[in-house]
Amino acid sequence: MQIWLLLLLMLTTQPLIAGDTEVASDLESDIDEWHADDPNEPTEHWVDSGHEYAAAKAQALTQWMDDYFGEPNYELESADSLIRVDFTTNWDQEDGNTNNVRLRGKLYLPNLSKRLNLVFNDEDGDELDPDSDLRDGGSNLGLVYEVTDGKSSRVDLTLGLRWNRLRPGIRYRYQGHFWDVNRYRLTQRLQWDTKDRLFATSQAEINRPLSENTVLRWNNKAVYGQETDGTEWITRLSLFQRARTHEGNHRVGINYYGSVKGVTDPESYVRNYRVGVLFRRSIFRKFLFLELEPAYNYRKRDPDEKRQFAWSVALRFQIALESNLDGKKYHTPDEDPADDNISIGSTRIPEQTGAPYQAAADPFIPAFSL
Repeated sequence: MQIWLLLLLMLTTQPLIAGDTEVASDLESDIDEWHADDPNEPTEHWVDSGHEYAAAKAQALTQWMDDYFGEPNYELESADSLIRVDFTTNWDQEDGNTNNVRLRGKLYLPNLSKRLNLVFNDEDGDELDPDSDLRDGGSNLGLVYEVTDGKSSRVDLTLGLRWNRLRPGIRYRYQGHFWDVNRYRLTQRLQWDTKDRLFATSQAEINRPLSENTVLRWNNKAVYGQETDGTEWITRLSLFQRARTHEGNHRVGINYYGSVKGVTDPESYVRNYRVGVLFRRSIFRKFLFLELEPAYNYRKRDPDEKRQFAWSVALRFQIALESNLDGKKYHTPDEDPADDNISIGSTRIPEQTGAPYQAAADPFIPAFSL
């Protein structure tokens, strides 16, 4: 009897032993496949992704403003061929009326070199002061050759051509961001001219988006050379805003600004304090623009002069033509990550934009119907 009980016990315990063996085998397999995380490998946190999104939106908005208002530094580095023809009538309380036509822009020359561009009026930074006389020699042609173009920095060789004058030079730009949405751009340019001799131009710019449609910019420029009045400088604080007309088919931009400019030699003094506002909107076609720029000046042109108040008003008609060459720029609201929030009381939905839509704060209630 004891023998039969012993055989029965062995038969019932064998499946249990086999099952324990399989479980142990599976456990060992799982242990073999598991690996500890590398402590040196960076992990992406939701804070990091949010930071990158905010920085990308801030950059897109800043570039939109530069493109719309025609900022020269932005145009010089754009991958597009673009031409802007300005017809300007300017009235000044002291100087009376003046009229001028100006051609500026660049042409991409891929048949000669993918790095070579033909430029018109390549004086970067002249948007700081419409009355600027800092090394301004009138209309000119030039060549820009891109030496290097990295994520943050760029180096260009330049050659200006003005009738019987040559202006070779080199240009360096460095840009980045800090504190999430704040962006900066530093530009240094060294040039030699048969008339102005050797001189250097330094420019520093900081941009901070205040809303979906508003950017605050602080821009500083200084020129120093053998023929300059010491250091010729200007600083300007600008507030850029954008919106659409009621119909939604025309864009409106406004730039409120205040600037101070001066020199350091032979006597250091401030030449002009200036406040003004620039209204800009497209008319009839997307490449036609009309600008109105009233300003108030408190200036003196010589150290011994008495400072005078003077009004000035500029009326400008612009033809802006451009050709996209690499598909990087955004030409329609559906493709522009910064353009989704231009205020018109838009009825666009997430399915149209490809991302969750957040209505922007409308800087104009109602939007201008100029």
